[in-house]
Amino acid sequence: IFLGALAFSFFAKGFSGSYMKSMSSQIERRFEISSSIVGIIDGSFEIGNLMVMVLVSYLGPRVHRPKIIAVGCLIMSVGAFLSVMPQFLMGRYNYERITVSMDNSSTSVSACSPVKSEGPPATDATETLRCEKTTNSYLWLFVLVGNLLRGIGEAPIMPLGVSYIDDFSKEENSAFYIGMFGPTLGFLLGSFCASVWVDIGVVDIDAISINPKDTRWVGAWWLGLLICGAVNFIASLPFWFLPYSLPKEGENDNLKISHLSMPKQLFPVYSIYLSIADFFPALRKLFGNPIFVVFIFLTILQYNSLVGIITYETKFMEQQFNVSVAKAIFLIGVVLLPVTILGMFLGGFLIKKFKLHITEMAKFACITFIVAYLLNLLYFTCSCEVLQVAGLTAPYSGFVKHIYMASCNAECSCNVDQWDPVCGENGITYMTACFAGCKSSSGTGRNMVFHNCSCVEGQGLGLGNSSAVLGQCQRESCTKAFPYFLALQTACAFILALGGTPTYMIMFRSVSPDLKSFAVGIETLGGRVLGGLPAPIYFGALIDETCLKWGTKSCGGSGSCRVYDTKEFRNVYLGLIAGLRAGCCLLYIVLFVLIMKRFKPDGKEMTDIKNAERSTSKEVDTANKREILPGSRTSEESEETYM
Repeated sequence: IFLGALAFSFFAKGFSGSYMKSMSSQIERRFEISSSIVGIIDGSFEIGNLMVMVLVSYLGPRVHRPKIIAVGCLIMSVGAFLSVMPQFLMGRYNYERITVSMDNSSTSVSACSPVKSEGPPATDATETLRCEKTTNSYLWLFVLVGNLLRGIGEAPIMPLGVSYIDDFSKEENSAFYIGMFGPTLGFLLGSFCASVWVDIGVVDIDAISINPKDTRWVGAWWLGLLICGAVNFIASLPFWFLPYSLPKEGENDNLKISHLSMPKQLFPVYSIYLSIADFFPALRKLFGNPIFVVFIFLTILQYNSLVGIITYETKFMEQQFNVSVAKAIFLIGVVLLPVTILGMFLGGFLIKKFKLHITEMAKFACITFIVAYLLNLLYFTCSCEVLQVAGLTAPYSGFVKHIYMASCNAECSCNVDQWDPVCGENGITYMTACFAGCKSSSGTGRNMVFHNCSCVEGQGLGLGNSSAVLGQCQRESCTKAFPYFLALQTACAFILALGGTPTYMIMFRSVSPDLKSFAVGIETLGGRVLGGLPAPIYFGALIDETCLKWGTKSCGGSGSCRVYDTKEFRNVYLGLIAGLRAGCCLLYIVLFVLIMKRFKPDGKEMTDIKNAERSTSKEVDTANKREILPGSRTSEESEETYM
């Protein structure tokens, strides 16, 4: 029963975590915030996790572990429900659009009007009042606090669940395998919710003039969080009814009962004191090991690149290849994530199949990472032209860039703060139909077509009934390049994952057996504090620098970015990843050299390590699931051979 409950809790935390990652773009647009703020929201999960991680590691074995896991799942549920609150406080989402005026026939509207538009109108006085009260506030803090609570709640699940299994049953990995399906389904749910309008069931969908490819589109981000909250709540229920301890398989009941009653007989303060007393000597031994020190720096750089990719990959695909966010999330969930998982398990299988020792694992990990890095550099060849926006990236006829007004729209009194793009027959995108100089239209909603567009006429089409349609112009070359980028990314993800398990096993084989849990804790702590926490923030801040046109909130003020310089975006995003992974390549080479010097073939340490491999062969299956932190010991073996 515990194994089934733990498997579902693994599923629930992976499900909600991947869903939250997939909704970063939707949250950015709904709250009209920058990418750097989204990075802070994303990093709040790591902050919450780190707040209780040390406490869990010290007190975990001394408390009722199933009930602590139940509390953790319940806190995750509360965090998910708290994140949904702004949706019901902010009212309907009013996307940015221009004011149009009806002509005498009442069947056509004119975007070009001598009366200057002051901004998108609110639907009524009540909506205006609600807008003033909520839009300019910081309701995204609900999402931040909710994500913080999710981090706090997730902290005890993995270490306490795994230690409970290790204490009272034979080696079992099925819970971890079942949990692998959680992230995939989370991304699939994210893809579905991103394609559904945020105010589904409240507004007439046919009246919406934008589609999921539009940068103003906001999906039903809150709907998936309700599902995640319910799943986490259900995951907590079985643990409330499980006992403090279980009979250990294959042992005498009397011995087992006396063994399990020992923690209750000890004074908790005294046992904690002993753990603290051992902390600094153990820490000194770990950081006196050069292989472990290099491994920690390698882990930090890998965390930075991985977290940056997971957080902003969907935005990159959308801006670079003209792909909707929903499609990008779907492809990550059904292509990239399964391939990554397959690579991880195949890497572990190869270690067991060929009984690789540490020098062979280091060589294998180093080669696979360098090959993946070289493939990573090919990302730069999947280039795509910058979206041609009149006045931003393309000049009006006879004018230079960054001049929004021209003679063709001088009489229209257009508002430069507005963004409601139209695509002219000339293949140029205009910020609004007003900037295209359009004087009439036909159709309604997203099928509206503007006519008599004077700026479109002036771009080489000559005089006539030049028209423009709602939405940005499609970049065909970008769409054609996307399958090649996806294939390249899939190959790169597989090769990186293939060497991931051998890399992780290097840490287990290079430290003394009784410091393995401590080493995992330090590795996790360093990776999250120096990688998982800052990476989304500085990635987002640098991406913000490539923005060409910021949106405008319904009640004024700068919103989220509408148009990026795709060339600069590509160079910044891919350049950051390439730079971080270049550092990883250097550290892999240093790590390989250190391991070859220390574990020389036919040497004493090499002989000892081969003997030790027999007792650590089971670690391959659990290398990716152990996150037990300082304070717990895995073995009482001598460490003279290793240190």
